[in-house]
Amino acid sequence: MGKVKKKLVLYMLSIILIIIVAVPSFSKNVYAKTMDEKIVDKQIAELKKKKISGYKFHEAYAVKFTGKNVEEIVVSSYGFEKGTNYIDKSLLQVYQYNASQKKWKILKEFVSKNDVFTYSPLSFITKGKLVNSKKEALVVGHRWGNDYTLSPMVLGSVDGKTVKMLISPKNKSFTDGTAIIKGRQLYFINFLSTVSERYAYKNGKLVKYKGTGSDDRKVAGGAKHLLLLEKKYGKFSLTGNKNIRMKVGESFSIIRKNKSDRTNYIYRFLINLNDKGPLKNNGGSLKAVKPGKIDFTVILDDQSINQSFNAEDIEITVTK
Repeated sequence: MGKVKKKLVLYMLSIILIIIVAVPSFSKNVYAKTMDEKIVDKQIAELKKKKISGYKFHEAYAVKFTGKNVEEIVVSSYGFEKGTNYIDKSLLQVYQYNASQKKWKILKEFVSKNDVFTYSPLSFITKGKLVNSKKEALVVGHRWGNDYTLSPMVLGSVDGKTVKMLISPKNKSFTDGTAIIKGRQLYFINFLSTVSERYAYKNGKLVKYKGTGSDDRKVAGGAKHLLLLEKKYGKFSLTGNKNIRMKVGESFSIIRKNKSDRTNYIYRFLINLNDKGPLKNNGGSLKAVKPGKIDFTVILDDQSINQSFNAEDIEITVTK
């Protein structure tokens, strides 16, 4: 099969794929909020109503970029190509609170436009401690294409005063991608839990490492039920029990069998996940949230000379 036909097949398969990446949730706090949190909430409410010429509001959330008591606020907006309803630009504004003046100001703005990935809004992916134990980094990104490619941007503060782009979305993409910040490490993931790149902050900069099977295990978060990817006789294979019985609260994931394996496995999920369960994406694994049964198929591109595909049928039953 030629390369063009091969890509066409992948795209056709992915059309029926329902994205399984974790959806961010900004849930309401159940505890009594501090004055600093109330200041942030009030400003977010006002920013949601604010009009920006040429842009429409997308989302707003708080990030502890500089480590200050009052968190910074990030506002994402998007604009359309003139005369069309196609998104072609995104605006990200970082607001910071001046405690002495009791006022908010724009600390930094980031604009992306006229790229293949900018026809979707710049959306929240994750946030977490990366530079140090006090300051948070933010991962946002554009999701685009039939294979739900993620083109990420990473923002953070090194000096505790300014916010800058630590990683640009240019020339960086992850298929069915997402990102996780865990243990002051940043993981970019292809598919469910295959770590493509890992970053750690060292000596004043982010250092990139190629993802391994050991990294897969970290993002899978101790999932009890695993299927293992390996390369046999030049072909990709998926080994392990494919008729899985899980209890509510347990997790399932797919990882590289060998901890030192750096192979870039390519596969697709043909699965329908919805709010009714029984599985929910937990970021690096699928968590059983209620009793039920689900069948799905994993399509592996074995990268062999024949460039064929290997389909594996999986059945998961969840009990209490």
